[in-house]
Amino acid sequence: MNRALRKITVIILLLMVISSFVSCSADNSITQSQIKIIDVKLTDEQYAFVCKKGNTSLVEGMNTFMSEIKSNGTFDKLVSKYFEGEGEKIGYPVTTTDVTNTQDNFVVVTNCPFEPFEYMDTDGKIYGLDIEIAAAYAEKMGLELVIKNIGFDEIFVQVEAGYADIGMAGITASADRSEIYDFTMPYYEASQKLIVSSQNTDFDKCTTVDEVESILASLENKALGYQNATTGSLYINGDEDWGFAGFANINGKSYSNAQVAISDLINGNLYAVILDEAPAKMIINTLNVKKNSTWGAKFENFFSTLSNEHYRNVFLLGLFNTVKVAIVGLIIGILIGTVIAIVKVTPKYKLIYKVLDKICSFYTLIFRGTPIVAQLLIAYYVIMPSIGIRMNALTVGMIVFGMNSGAYVSEIMRGGLNSVDRGQLEAGRALGMTYSSTMLKIVVPQAIKNILPTLGNEFISLIKETSVLSFIAVYDLYKALLDVGMVKYDSMVPYIMMGLIYIVLVLIITGGIKLLERRFAKSDRN
Repeated sequence: MNRALRKITVIILLLMVISSFVSCSADNSITQSQIKIIDVKLTDEQYAFVCKKGNTSLVEGMNTFMSEIKSNGTFDKLVSKYFEGEGEKIGYPVTTTDVTNTQDNFVVVTNCPFEPFEYMDTDGKIYGLDIEIAAAYAEKMGLELVIKNIGFDEIFVQVEAGYADIGMAGITASADRSEIYDFTMPYYEASQKLIVSSQNTDFDKCTTVDEVESILASLENKALGYQNATTGSLYINGDEDWGFAGFANINGKSYSNAQVAISDLINGNLYAVILDEAPAKMIINTLNVKKNSTWGAKFENFFSTLSNEHYRNVFLLGLFNTVKVAIVGLIIGILIGTVIAIVKVTPKYKLIYKVLDKICSFYTLIFRGTPIVAQLLIAYYVIMPSIGIRMNALTVGMIVFGMNSGAYVSEIMRGGLNSVDRGQLEAGRALGMTYSSTMLKIVVPQAIKNILPTLGNEFISLIKETSVLSFIAVYDLYKALLDVGMVKYDSMVPYIMMGLIYIVLVLIITGGIKLLERRFAKSDRN
């Protein structure tokens, strides 16, 4: 354990040196490439709010409400507030727990940052046109507003599975989407536009869509970024239902959010990014103002955001959930894996043992043969809603991680059981103990000592794999740090800090495993 602590100390000292270096070099700024927007509308879209198919009461209620605020001028004031900066903006808290829709709640799922429609500020609250509309509707209906900030592509499955009432995130209503979901009346006319480096002059003379598309069609092996599941992705890749031919000559690159795509553009890894017009203008204005940002400033922005109580609590919650899911998952995995391993090594002289062996083999095949993210999505979005069970997403995560770990631990445990001298089993049987009692009291404890290092590796794997929990809207370490970074449109420092925190966690686990090994070795000598 002392060695692990020394390693952690070295990492902390290294971070202090790096922080000191970047702070001292604040005057030696790292200049970012400025970016610009090509002022040609590539698409004509209409934003609307999305609801579960058949939820006509909510659609009609929202349509009536939207007609009211448009007729009395409230909607125009909200637009001026967030598009022109006129008026006091109102922020609302974002839930970090899994709250489902009830008769008393109005659960809204959205995707930040997508300013001016929804974005997080340094005070830990969410702002935007969509958010204030949701708040006003909830107040009118006497409901408690609950806002969940998730990935854009997860909005649709959250609404469809019944985990949220409505999706608000600059969502484009279309004929094919309307076959699966219900949409409210349109409330905003939008379009996709190209964002390029300020040094890119290819589109400077373009004034029409045909001229832009002619240039795009002539490009060879250029990378163009877009956000997952958005109209931009359909425009580049092509979609017959939407009337987009696509560009087979372009290498489309998908990103979880537009800010990461634009960061890649600034870093020179993309030729262009396609994005909705209003958010594109907001992002460009913010990034161009910060064009001389230094690494010292980046770290300062990160820690200043983290000093806010909300983001500090979000970070601690994410860290706690990451460790909790890994620990509980390993415990469940050991229990399941031990049972499967015992079944595997048990002589098959009875039909029941043969049947159990086949069941266990099928179990391990399913959980070892599919990625854990698929298991999470199927469990949370398919199995739970279909059987009518409302279970907390974090609980689902712990169960799925435990069942997944059980498949791997079963093979680890089987190897451990086979490593124990068979004479131990025979001795137990000679003393009159049953087969199961002998295995559990004599053989399994010895097997666990033999496989302890391998179990440690499984625990480390679980810690790192928890980053996929964000797919079911659980705040893990990845999701928490991503939220902190997106406040200042900077994901680089959060990603660096994330990697360092995972390294520290791995060092702590490694040190703990080595300590247990020494204690077991000492007890064996005694």
